Amino acid sequence: MVIFLEKLVKLKNYLKEKFRNKKVIVAYSGGIDSLLLSLLLSEITETLCIFIKTPYISEWALNNALINAKKYNLNLKIVKVDEVIENVPERCYLCKKMFFKILNEKKEKYNYDVIVDGTNYDDLFEDRPGLRAKKEFNIFSPFADFKIGKKDILDIAKNLNIKIPPKETCLLTRFEFNREVSIKDLKKIEGLEEFLRSYVKGAVRVRDYEDLAVIEVEDDLSNILNKKEEIIKKFKDYGFKKVCVNLEKYHGY
Repeated sequence: MVIFLEKLVKLKNYLKEKFRNKKVIVAYSGGIDSLLLSLLLSEITETLCIFIKTPYISEWALNNALINAKKYNLNLKIVKVDEVIENVPERCYLCKKMFFKILNEKKEKYNYDVIVDGTNYDDLFEDRPGLRAKKEFNIFSPFADFKIGKKDILDIAKNLNIKIPPKETCLLTRFEFNREVSIKDLKKIEGLEEFLRSYVKGAVRVRDYEDLAVIEVEDDLSNILNKKEEIIKKFKDYGFKKVCVNLEKYHGY
């Protein structure tokens, strides 16, 4: 507890030194990283959280972001865009580039001083194409700069009694690179993942390999296997010919 308190105090002091008297926009995804950052900055300075809703972001993710913003009294603005990106290996970079371009436009429009995101220190050592876009648009990442990793963030959230939001990622990650993906394809996956949430808690992913669907869950697989007949029927109603379950626990995108 003492170590935790020391780290939290040092982090708050760092944020005060860096951002006090500056109006800050947070690239708010609704996940624990951006949520915690938003809460800490809101105690220090004028903070605007912006959630960008694209066709690749599920309504479920949007609703969770709204729920937490209301729960913690965050100043949240939703920006909806219909722009689509190519499903190429650079898709994460292109998506982040679009996001940061929009955030910079909002920074100028609302007369804010700086944009920050929830990138943590561990992210810097992973294959994240979006980090290149972050540098191009001069986006600050306080957690990464102060060497706060994912475990630190989870520990801080736990000790501050902040409920960890469910993991969610861009729906385009459910498809292999270079495959043409329509809005209909995205809606199909979104609908099936929402259906599966009635059976399991935690993260749910449906990987689309055209005729084959692969289910990945963070929760106990038994709930999926016990309802296999209902699940198979639902997936076939959506056009899949075969449904598989990944026996490895979901832990990434």
